[in-house]
Amino acid sequence: MKVGYNRRYYLTILKFGLTSALFGFFLHVIWGNLQVVHFTVGTGFLIGTILGSLEPLLLFKRLPYLMTLVIRTILYFMVITVSVYLFLVLYLKSIGLETVALQDQEKFQELSKVYFLANVNLLYLLLIALIGSFTWQVKAFFGKNVLKNYLVGRYHKPSVEERIFMFLDLDSATTLAEKLGPVKYSSLLRSFFMDIDQAITSANGQVYQYVGDEVVVIWKTKTGLRNSNCLRSFANAIDTLENRKEYYLRNWEVFPSFKAALHIGKVSITEIGVSKKEIAYHGDAINTTARICGSAHDLNRNILISSDLFNRLQKKDEFNLVEVGEHSFKGKDERIVLYTLENSIIWHE
Repeated sequence: MKVGYNRRYYLTILKFGLTSALFGFFLHVIWGNLQVVHFTVGTGFLIGTILGSLEPLLLFKRLPYLMTLVIRTILYFMVITVSVYLFLVLYLKSIGLETVALQDQEKFQELSKVYFLANVNLLYLLLIALIGSFTWQVKAFFGKNVLKNYLVGRYHKPSVEERIFMFLDLDSATTLAEKLGPVKYSSLLRSFFMDIDQAITSANGQVYQYVGDEVVVIWKTKTGLRNSNCLRSFANAIDTLENRKEYYLRNWEVFPSFKAALHIGKVSITEIGVSKKEIAYHGDAINTTARICGSAHDLNRNILISSDLFNRLQKKDEFNLVEVGEHSFKGKDERIVLYTLENSIIWHE
């Protein structure tokens, strides 16, 4: 694991643990006795931290959605059941009782009024596991923060915000499609996008959309500039593919390469569509990024960075960035200075 990924991993565990503990607290306020609320909070925290630590292992990218849902639900159910039972045993021991005490109907009724988890059944736990698993997968399907923005209606009306964009485009896509045929080419694209996804998310990027053989990635300004995350994602993607080179050659007899463009600017963000909704980005910044990506072929470079972004990058001295001159683009009066990685892989047809 890279350092950045380690930090995100531990933050995810903590977020899961605290959220689950808070959920347990509110449930106990409703149904329990606050004198023993720490047992319920402890149960919630244990469930959350275990599930949070398991999440990277539950990204079954190459399994069907339903299969993933079933596996995830079973694991959720096991973790929840064991955690609830463990803290129930601890609670009973704290008041000098054994689990057999629950078989006494009168004592069971008395205990369940104080500690509501004594009254929970396996069907209820299974339902909670299914809801939690399904919700998490829906969140992953929509993308990072997208589901939350839909629910709260953040972009129900257009909002102007600054974003960093990266267009990442597979090289020689037409040639590859003709050589491999539609089925094998689609299989190649699927693996390619899966492999670079880790590089993107490890640098806190958010995949906005896939367009044919191209992926559009977005960062909020603060996140993308921090530690040059937006640029670091490109370097991570290069490393990821290099480590998978034998896999691609063995399965498709080709090794995919790509070009990328990075730019920053203000865009309008809004919900669009009726029968199918999505959050869309409109404005000059995203159009300019697309044009810069198109220039990578002419300049024989596999990454181009606008001066607007270059001037604001943090820790850019860690990368060997060199200027490749001013360039004009269709529809823009102002010429843009572009930069590239000096030691980056040069893109060839």
